Amino acid sequence: MKHTKPSFFSPLFAALLCLSLSACLPSGEQEVNTHLFKDRTEMASKYDTLKPGMSKHQVFETLGVSPDKFERMSLEDMQTCYYGNAVVQGSPEQLEQFRRKMLSMEGYSLPYREIKSSSSLGLGKMKVEKTGYDLRLVLVFDKQKLVHSNVEGTHNVRLNEDKYMWDSLINKGIGAAF
Repeated sequence: MKHTKPSFFSPLFAALLCLSLSACLPSGEQEVNTHLFKDRTEMASKYDTLKPGMSKHQVFETLGVSPDKFERMSLEDMQTCYYGNAVVQGSPEQLEQFRRKMLSMEGYSLPYREIKSSSSLGLGKMKVEKTGYDLRLVLVFDKQKLVHSNVEGTHNVRLNEDKYMWDSLINKGIGAAF
């Protein structure tokens, strides 16, 4: 029976493997409409120049973004943005008057998001850190004039979460099988 000496390279390889698994790695990015402005500071400075009463054309020209980049808002979403509440109460006549007023209005929203993720691997789990911003520029017009504008959302996203590698491997395995 031949007896071999333990190799010096086995513990070294194991140490390097553990070290590389604990490194911080970029794991993804979410970018939505970030090409429309240099950065969020530029978006905020353009937003600050908007004034109630500006024409629809002036607003989009000031922002430097064409209206087709914006999403049309639903009546409920526009009502929530403009009045702060989606539920309206009143007499049937008041509700009808309110409905007609809302139907004469137009709402537009522009999502503006940049979230970067980085991951660090450990034994059996991965720590994911997400940083960036998740904003939405809202414009409401009545008779082609700006009546409401706002930048909504989270200006500083900072999320930390732990993901277990087994869950991820199982999900990918099941997804590949089907």
